Amino acid sequence: MNIKSAFALLVLTSLATGCSTMKVTSEHDKSYHFGTIQTYQWINGPTDILDEEDTYINEDIRKALNSELAKLGMQQVSDAPKADMQIAYYVKLREELEYTDPAHQDERDFSGGFVYNRNNKNWSYEEREPDLNVYAVEIGTLTVLAYDAKTGKRIWRGNLQTKIDRSQPEEQQQELIRIATEKLLSRFPSTSK
Repeated sequence: MNIKSAFALLVLTSLATGCSTMKVTSEHDKSYHFGTIQTYQWINGPTDILDEEDTYINEDIRKALNSELAKLGMQQVSDAPKADMQIAYYVKLREELEYTDPAHQDERDFSGGFVYNRNNKNWSYEEREPDLNVYAVEIGTLTVLAYDAKTGKRIWRGNLQTKIDRSQPEEQQQELIRIATEKLLSRFPSTSK
């Protein structure tokens, strides 16, 4: 296997792993007629959320969302009177601990053993939990909010949660953003009439 093939396989494996950890949820106004949406305008997200320390805006995400919205047949406009829908988004980051089993089989199987008690001068059997490996992982949640431009009523909300690995090459991160926005907006109700 040459170096290019090995690198391509590594990238695909990383992407597949990243995609498999993406969790998507959404909710929408069931009485709203999404088939009337042809245009959208970007607006700022809720101020109380954007002011929080763990909240970020990433322009690469906006570009990827624009691409996915275009695939849904929508056109971006800058004037509010021309917009059918207004959209906001934000990203929240947090750190979590992740636990994994030890790498070696003999470590996983060991759950107890004989222990010498110096005070009683005798041996006894003591149960113990197998050791776990602990890792800190960064979790990102992308939230997209869609509002009816005329009434200001929220009509759709989508969330995508995934692990983030900032050590990946920029091209790989861009591809993960594209996949994440595609996966999230696949939950947007049909805009076909």
